[in-house]
Amino acid sequence: MNTTLQHPSLVDRLNDPATAEVLHRLLDHAESLDQVLQVAGDLPNLLAIAVDFFDAISRKASQEGIDIEHRATQLVKLVVQVTEPSNMRAIERLVARLPKLEEGSALLDEVPNLIATAMDVFDEYASDLKSEGIDLEQSVRQGLHAALYLGSRINEEELDRIGFLLKSDVLNEHSVETVGMAGSALSSCRRGSCEHPVPKRVGLFGLLNSIRDPNTQRALSFGLQFAKCFGGVLDETSQAKETTSPEITSNTQNRGH
Repeated sequence: MNTTLQHPSLVDRLNDPATAEVLHRLLDHAESLDQVLQVAGDLPNLLAIAVDFFDAISRKASQEGIDIEHRATQLVKLVVQVTEPSNMRAIERLVARLPKLEEGSALLDEVPNLIATAMDVFDEYASDLKSEGIDLEQSVRQGLHAALYLGSRINEEELDRIGFLLKSDVLNEHSVETVGMAGSALSSCRRGSCEHPVPKRVGLFGLLNSIRDPNTQRALSFGLQFAKCFGGVLDETSQAKETTSPEITSNTQNRGH
């Protein structure tokens, strides 16, 4: 039994239409193939130039104390670390926020202008204070010293009482004026600049004579008026406490249940 495989002859293969079509395509691209072969022929020279260039860079880096191999190894490690899945997810989130970072960078560009505007306003404010005879730097130092001094000497309860006092009518215009006048009267008596430089003993008749004095009568009238007003305030305060006491007691009992 003959098992030899019969191949077509070369003439038959050349006359085959498929072979003729392939040969035509090769002839059509003969010029391109020639250029590729020329580039392939120059490839060893290009590789030699690239190697010489790399050697020159390596020598220059070595002269500057740079270990190219060590840097390349570290770069590879960095690439491996960056391409870790967790790091890649973090980079993806960071990239997704780049538009917002761009908006933030635009605002940062405006920061110098805002600072310049704030400085202009501050300079104008300092000039106004200076025209009024106020040294801003000294005032800030003294104010800070006063705040620290008070802060070191009062506790929270005392601070609450000071707040309550400030909210009352003690600092009312009329109250401050009255306290000022009382202070002036005390100072005049102490310095002996009033009617009698040195207080003298006063008997019953002297007291009756003093009552007839217009200034004394004015002071007694003020004192009686103050007594009337103060009594009214005491009455209002007592009524307010009596009104709120049952409510407080009821709330306390409810919380107790």
